[in-house]
This record gives sequence, C-alpha cells and structure tokens, in this order.
Amino acid sequence: MRKFKILGLMTVFCLLLSCSMAFAQEVRTISVDGTSVIKTMPDQATINISIENTAKDAKEASAKNAIVMNRIQKDILALSITKDKIKTTNYNLYPVYNRKDNGTQEITGYNVSNQITVTVDNIDLVSTVIDTAINAGANSVNSIEFGLKDSQSFKDKALVQAINNAKRKADIIASTLGKNVTNVVNVNSNNSYIEARTFNSLMYAKSADAGIGGVSSPIQAGDISVKANVSIVFEIN
Repeated sequence: MRKFKILGLMTVFCLLLSCSMAFAQEVRTISVDGTSVIKTMPDQATINISIENTAKDAKEASAKNAIVMNRIQKDILALSITKDKIKTTNYNLYPVYNRKDNGTQEITGYNVSNQITVTVDNIDLVSTVIDTAINAGANSVNSIEFGLKDSQSFKDKALVQAINNAKRKADIIASTLGKNVTNVVNVNSNNSYIEARTFNSLMYAKSADAGIGGVSSPIQAGDISVKANVSIVFEIN
C-alpha cells in the first residue's frame, strides 16, 4: 500500500514539474502597430445639387420645381454624363406657415426642395457641371466629395504597407534585443479607410460666383489619403 502511495506522490510531482516547465517555456511575444498612408489624386467626384422654390399652392410649387430640375438634368446629360450617374437623393414638399397676432397659423404657400447627386468620372468636368447646374437654375450646390473609383485596391495596398511597417518594427525590436521573429501569434486589422476630400457649400460658395460671365468655378481637388492600421503580436526567440 505504501508503495502505491509513493508512486502516486511521484506522479503528482512529475505533473507539477511538467506544468512548471511548460510555464517556464511560455511563448515570448512582442506587440507592434503598423500604419500606412497613401496619398493620391482622386479620379471621381460626387456633386450634390439642389433646387428650392416656393409657390402659393403645392401643385404650382411642385410643377415649377420639376421644370427647373428637368432642365438641370438635361443640361448635365449634354456634358456626356450618363443618366445612371444622376440620382435623386432627397425630395421635400411642405407648407409654409405664417403666425398671426392671435397665435394661430395659416398656410401662406408651399416649399419644394429637390436634391440630386451627380457622379463625375472626369475630375476636369467638376467645375463645368457646377456652372451648368447654376446656369440651368440650381440655387444650391451643397457639397463636392472627391474619391476613387477603385477604392478597394488602394485600401488593400495601404493594408499591405501597414503590415510590412509592423513587421519592420518587430524585426528592429527583436534584433536589438538579440532575438529573432519566428511566428505571428495574432493580427488585428484596426481599420483601412479613405479620407475623401469634401467641400461643403460654405467652402466654395464664393467660387461658384466665378461661374458668372463665362468663367469656370475654380475647384481644385487636391490629394486624398488612404490609410490603414494593424496591430500584430509576433513570437520571438
């Protein structure tokens, strides 16, 4: 019986020793972040244009708005921009109220707002599209957003560069410590995105006035940034 107890204690001791050795041989790691920024010229722009008007009754307001919007779209299509590049994004018709002295309200008219977005694949046409819309009756150019047609390929390229950036950092850290990077334990792709350049109406309202007298509105796209971030845990020995 005593012999079995001794064997049992030895077994437990061996298990504890094995666990201790396994703990001592725990994988050594380093964690690094990798970043990448790619700057490139945009090859696409989305222009948000609207026409807003008021009339005494809803039918008249809607009809007047439709006439102007049809003219705007017709003139834009004449610039060799295809119909699928023009989309209605918002349409509102609502009454305009006037508050009387006695506190009651009466409808004095109706307001109609019709908004479209125009996608332009030729950046050089942006100024022309804006001027054409204004000349056709648009009374608001709400925003211009410059972007990329093949955005995913740029995101992928930025991600690869971010990974390489993380690997380079890990190699420098490991070699400085007299170690070598041997494996990848964990990867977290934090984000890969495009910082599209967006101009709101306040930023270029004065530029739109330049379209008067046959001078095109001076809209400059500038570079846009494609960014990627990763966090990687590397095993070293």
